[in-house]
Amino acid sequence: MSPQANPFLFPNIKPDLDKNLLPDVVLFDRGSREDFYGSVASEYEAAIAQGKILTKEVANRTVTISGLFTMGVSFAANGTFITSEQNFLRIFPDRLVGNISLGLVQLEKGVDAIAVRDAMQSQLDQDVKILTKQEFIDLELNYWSEATPIGFIFGLGVTMGFIVGVVIVYQVLYKDVSDHLAEYATLKAMGYSNFYLFRLVLQESLLLSFCGFVPALLICAVLYNLTQNATGLLMELNSDRIAQLFFLTIAMCSISGTLSLRKVQTADPVEIFN
Repeated sequence: MSPQANPFLFPNIKPDLDKNLLPDVVLFDRGSREDFYGSVASEYEAAIAQGKILTKEVANRTVTISGLFTMGVSFAANGTFITSEQNFLRIFPDRLVGNISLGLVQLEKGVDAIAVRDAMQSQLDQDVKILTKQEFIDLELNYWSEATPIGFIFGLGVTMGFIVGVVIVYQVLYKDVSDHLAEYATLKAMGYSNFYLFRLVLQESLLLSFCGFVPALLICAVLYNLTQNATGLLMELNSDRIAQLFFLTIAMCSISGTLSLRKVQTADPVEIFN
């Protein structure tokens, strides 16, 4: 990477990037996992406070930590450092200069990214893939969700949680319907239709979803925070995810209400009051 390019969105990183022009100088991610790389960030801050420099060893080569940035770990990497192209080739001499894994093209404001992508793709070989920023993000997300066991495990967890939730809410509603079966039978004897009774049970199930969603969301936020602190992975409980959880909660309670309604539909007023 050329330090002058500065393609990163990290705030206040430009002054530290310029230091990477010096030989064997790197920037270290303070979000890297300490159980893999030690407390490098704390050591760097202590060294700066004492007017010293901090050196570490990477691939049998001594490098100087010239600054810190914050990015965090991922499923593929437990730590990250940024350095110049020349320093990268010094640290990893087996890598060829022309061996490029990922290139970044910065466009001027107002330029059509799709048009530039198509024009570049028409001029390059098919083994070179040109993507917009959003397409690259989607490619990464699809890889981890579909091509690795991680996506399957998370999907299975959501499915099992949904099924367990349906069963628990169904048991609550079924017990409530059974306890008030005489009242439901009275309504049927008075001429109220099964659809009216369905609306009553459905309203109760929706009320359960509303009452249970808020405390569950708070617990979920706490678990997100604990998981992020334990793993270093970025855990975001954003508005889109909250909306998805709310929709799943309503669907879960609605299914439970529909299943528990069978008890009301089969209730015969004559048999109950006989």
